[in-house]
Amino acid sequence: MARGQARCDTRDTRVPMPAAAAARILRATLAALPSLAARKGSRGAADFLRRRYAFVLSFVFMGRQDTSTGLRSADHGIDEGNSGFIWLHISEKMRRGWAFRRIVRLPLTARSFHGHASLLPQLGELGRAYLAARAALGAAPEWLFQLPGERRPLTRHMAGWVSETLDEEGVRAPAGFVYLGHSLRSGGSSAAEAIRVPHFRGNWLGGWSQNGRTRELHYMDPSVLPSPEAYELLGWLLDGSYQALPPSWERRRGAADTAEPGEPTS
Repeated sequence: MARGQARCDTRDTRVPMPAAAAARILRATLAALPSLAARKGSRGAADFLRRRYAFVLSFVFMGRQDTSTGLRSADHGIDEGNSGFIWLHISEKMRRGWAFRRIVRLPLTARSFHGHASLLPQLGELGRAYLAARAALGAAPEWLFQLPGERRPLTRHMAGWVSETLDEEGVRAPAGFVYLGHSLRSGGSSAAEAIRVPHFRGNWLGGWSQNGRTRELHYMDPSVLPSPEAYELLGWLLDGSYQALPPSWERRRGAADTAEPGEPTS
């Protein structure tokens, strides 16, 4: 996408987040856990873990910034141990006043894809650490990425979390381009396509229409190549080693007719 944009002189300077960056942030965060509370204090540790869990979880689920910050605490869970699942209650499409939603469960069991061990167990470990750090501050708020005493998180907060996390890890976009919250969604989508995740499965997980072109035009970069980290983070999509529970319609105030929830991209 970056090379294509340079040739076409487009104004869109956002580029996909590399899977290597998401995996690096996950590993660095887990390595920091033993001394985190001592260095940052209880609230600082919870904020640090919140930012990084939101980052990697959004990449893995190809989430938009507003859908990530819009997750309620009740929309997410992590089973105990590494034989269970990490799950999200996601919206697949909308109708006026209604949302079509289902729970997607990702396995935390140790698995390998094309010779690369899954990082989902480590993602589950990070999620548990964040939830425990948040619980230490008080009762769980309504929103997943909200700390006790804060207002509901918004898209601008997610953008700040992404920027701060990248700065901490020294991750920089190619010259002339930037990594934004949009880069997590396009990064996950492009990495999945690079390792040949079935197109319909990527569309389904990211909430894109199966017969639309939004993903193709805005969220897929053909210059993104297969990588070990892409298999580690998204290999579970290759063999369908997840569970998708029966969907249901739920009342959603303000929902409009769309098969691609949260679009357009601008």
